[in-house]
Amino acid sequence: MIDQSVGDVMTQSIRTIPAETTACDVATLFADQDIGSAVVVDSETGEYIGIVTETDIMQQVAAGADINSVRVTAFLSTPLVTIASTEDIHAAATLMKEHSIRRLPVTDDGDLVGILTTTDLTHYLPRLRNTILRGRNDLSAQ
Repeated sequence: MIDQSVGDVMTQSIRTIPAETTACDVATLFADQDIGSAVVVDSETGEYIGIVTETDIMQQVAAGADINSVRVTAFLSTPLVTIASTEDIHAAATLMKEHSIRRLPVTDDGDLVGILTTTDLTHYLPRLRNTILRGRNDLSAQ
């Protein structure tokens, strides 16, 4: 198996939002920043308490929620599942599958350093395939 760390594959930028943020404000942030998720932070403790995704926003809209007033604390995904940047991507993919999530915040010593998404993994797969094929070719040439 090829070892590749999460830190090598993840997206390094990640947004955080306070727990008091409204669904409308998050939707605007997602559109303005061209992102699909944000980690929610407790304003009093500074702890990461969950994650909100564009799917969560769409579910609020579909349910007829007043997105101008509903706070992300009403619908965020919690507890926040994270992984260290030093873990390998196979462990990350397993964790994502076990928790049925498509976005996995990456932490180092409790600090957010990035996010690993299914898109990141999809972009990595061709590199993994090429590495495996090169290894096979090297072995057959010996």
